[in-house]
Amino acid sequence: MKKGTISVGLDIGSTKVAAVAVESQEETYFTTVEVIGFSEVTVPEDAIVMGAVKNVKQVGLAIRSALAELTMRSDIDIGFVNVSFSGSHTQISAISSSMVRSTSASSNEVTQEDVEHLLKDVYRAQTEPNSDVMHVIPGEFVVDNSAEIKEPVGRVGVRLGGDFLVVTGNKQAIDLTKKSLSAANENLEFDQLLLAPIAAGLAVLSDDEMEAGIALVDIGDHMTDIVIYQGGIIRHISSFPIAGRHITADLKAGCVIQKENAENLKKDFGEALSNRTALNVEILINYLKGRAPKQVLKKNVALIIEERLKEIAALVYADILESGLADELIGGMVLTGGSANIPDIETLFSRVANDMPVRIGIPERLAHTPKADEVSNTSYATALGLAWAGVKQIDPRIKSICPPAKSKAPVKEKEVEPVKVPGSTIWEGWKNLFGGGDREDRTGGAY
Repeated sequence: MKKGTISVGLDIGSTKVAAVAVESQEETYFTTVEVIGFSEVTVPEDAIVMGAVKNVKQVGLAIRSALAELTMRSDIDIGFVNVSFSGSHTQISAISSSMVRSTSASSNEVTQEDVEHLLKDVYRAQTEPNSDVMHVIPGEFVVDNSAEIKEPVGRVGVRLGGDFLVVTGNKQAIDLTKKSLSAANENLEFDQLLLAPIAAGLAVLSDDEMEAGIALVDIGDHMTDIVIYQGGIIRHISSFPIAGRHITADLKAGCVIQKENAENLKKDFGEALSNRTALNVEILINYLKGRAPKQVLKKNVALIIEERLKEIAALVYADILESGLADELIGGMVLTGGSANIPDIETLFSRVANDMPVRIGIPERLAHTPKADEVSNTSYATALGLAWAGVKQIDPRIKSICPPAKSKAPVKEKEVEPVKVPGSTIWEGWKNLFGGGDREDRTGGAY
């Protein structure tokens, strides 16, 4: 990718829309990008529930505001964006597929054309009426009788096969995300629709970590997402519906305060380890106008947060063990998402996960600028990763993990006035565990 390529990431989260524009800094295999603009706009409560858009108008207005602010800060025209999706409507399935190479008559060696042809066959084979195939992610390939091949191009053989992770999304939910983009700007188009935790991985993981083996854990507001890499390949993806809003709900109930107070309490005074908190420290909360502030022990706040985080950590570790890849994760875990900002959360996760190494996933490989400093936190990981996806391949062995899209018009420097913007089935198990997937817990928070 040439130096100067500009890419825009648009993270449509449960509580906010975040947008980031970056410019690549190297001519060939670059190692850094420069943040040239960013913005963040709050999404009204219940406009997005469990990762799915519920109110197109409200989400569209939030996207419009975020992109208008980004346009002013970065001085670019925005025509294409990379957009995130996630949620309970997403399903992951593992499949195998093979074919006789169409080019075998003219060449004994597997070509890139053969690999792309196999991927297209996998896309065509997934024809669920109410689902859209969002990603086909290759694992290892088979060429004739040789298995576990990471790079098949150049291998000699007639039959080409492989193992794939197929990510599908509910068609209606994906369409509502697209409609939200159109509601923001009818001329706005998406280049890639990426699963949010895969995008976050581009921002916070190094190539060495992906090669050695690492589990990315993205603790959002409604969902906790897990993506496991090993050998430079995405090996496992899963999610469960317990995350930051449940911590907020626990504080709301335990301290008998309003949700907004509980959210601020979590952000300003939250700690993951209660044994490091003094017994006699009190926090005053102005919870109702005209009433004396409520006194809450900081120790109790830490205890409430710690118990919920232990549950989340235990579910994450159980999923890693069930994947069969625990012993392959030399890099351990990387935590990102808003809740990863809670002090000492990495120590708690390491203890629960049998002393597995854990670190916080702060976006890396950013040119040192004041703008980069402002977005170098876990809350911007997905938006930055989406921007990275515009200048770096997610899997260098294939053109894209996304379905073929319209040809991309480059984002160009603004030459005119800016546009003026007016004011498997994995889920079924979790749904059964938590009493049905149709219920919406609306007591969440902003993480």
